[in-house]
Amino acid sequence: MSRVASVLTTVLGLVTAAGLLVVLRTGGFSGHTVAKVEHGSTALRQVPRPVTGRPLTVVTPEGDRYTVAAVRGATGQAPLSGLPAPPPGKGYAFIDYVLTNPHRRPVLLEFPPNVFLRRAVVPADFAERCVFRVGAPEDVCDLPGRTRVIARLRGSAGLLRQDADTYMAPGASYLVRTVADAPVPDSADRRDMGLYVWEVRFTQDRIARYVPFPG
Repeated sequence: MSRVASVLTTVLGLVTAAGLLVVLRTGGFSGHTVAKVEHGSTALRQVPRPVTGRPLTVVTPEGDRYTVAAVRGATGQAPLSGLPAPPPGKGYAFIDYVLTNPHRRPVLLEFPPNVFLRRAVVPADFAERCVFRVGAPEDVCDLPGRTRVIARLRGSAGLLRQDADTYMAPGASYLVRTVADAPVPDSADRRDMGLYVWEVRFTQDRIARYVPFPG
């Protein structure tokens, strides 16, 4: 029995996730290398559906579809917990986006896109870790980072947990924040960053797809 089938047939085993799933990207082949659940936090808050740019839908080899739509890009001192305090005049670039499960069944929680930064704002000691991805402009690159679900959209059910796995509820949408780990000038804004999907799991050809901001 597949994991999704198991979820559907063991409804009593599903609970709304009270923790927040954090995925840390090390810059290697997969953006889903290290995941941990932070227990003891409150359940996901509900927020209204934000204005987004044009959505992008991707599909995995297993047939699971995910729709991604960018909300905003900015720089902050502590956009997610666990980041070291940045040097004076620096902050962390982050992008908020809406992640939707278009299926009428649960799907495994995965985070298809990454933050790409303009090389001009990447500090010298991170330059070697900022990787060019085919399909993206030559002046932007992909850094190690981390991603977290920060809210659920109004009308969406919470995340579902079974054993060690976290699932998106059927038809549900979540607000997700993804952060690049390199401190950048705190004047950096969305013009210095972009949301891209490039991993072969979601693109089949590993050519980066841009997810545009609104407006």
